[in-house]
Amino acid sequence: MRVELPDRPEHELGRVYLRGMAFDRYEGRSWSNQLSHRRNVNEDPSETFTLRGGQSHQSPSHGPVLRQLIQLEPLDTPVLFAAPFAESVNGKFPAVQSDVNGALYLPLPSSTRIEYSAVSRPHTISTDDLQPQPITYPEPFLRHFLQMPVQSERIAELARDVSESKRTAYEKAVAIQDHLSQNYRYSLDAPLAAQAHPLEEFLFVRKTGYCEHYATAMVMMLRSVGVPTRLVTGFLASEWNEYGNYYVVRQQDAHAWVEVHLPHSGWVTMDP
Repeated sequence: MRVELPDRPEHELGRVYLRGMAFDRYEGRSWSNQLSHRRNVNEDPSETFTLRGGQSHQSPSHGPVLRQLIQLEPLDTPVLFAAPFAESVNGKFPAVQSDVNGALYLPLPSSTRIEYSAVSRPHTISTDDLQPQPITYPEPFLRHFLQMPVQSERIAELARDVSESKRTAYEKAVAIQDHLSQNYRYSLDAPLAAQAHPLEEFLFVRKTGYCEHYATAMVMMLRSVGVPTRLVTGFLASEWNEYGNYYVVRQQDAHAWVEVHLPHSGWVTMDP
């Protein structure tokens, strides 16, 4: 993939998350998307597909617009990648679809390189979410984003120990993110897939894993203390080509991270 950010000054360049799919259900060994029903995105005469506003039952706080020009090589997936959170995409597509978790799709995987632009706008942390206050969510929302498999009570105990002094959902999320970042070792060689309980193996035995182990641990720990969360997969762009002024994104840049829901801010990106 090649990604240009035509409106961002070079001195502001950093890592860029390219969001693919989000997953709401964890079965103890694998993730699935129970909100995968796709709806067509409205298209205007200029070949711009505009998404419906917000993936939350409340209006989130928005950050600055980020425009991306993307060349995507053929992949065995119909997913379109864009920075979070995409508001529109423009391209010569027969149709664009989206699901409730905010993923974008073509009707079928493309067999050739495709070019498109995307306009995204991150959700920023609202000052209202920095103050302790009662939080009320609809029951169907909680059913998806607080779901947990049968796990060891040790996971919930660890989450409580790490976050018990924190007053808000955001503070709890930062505390758990920092705990995982500072106390565990990243390795692509961690042989955790064969374990019966890979999350417990990661948290309490090996304490070594790759991005999906970190992200899964953060989601399950936050859900155990009542904070709605989901896992996201995509790419993390960090290789900047200064001669062509674009990011080069390779298969090795595939990544998993976390989105935490805050009542006033909506879904916010976090990465342990």
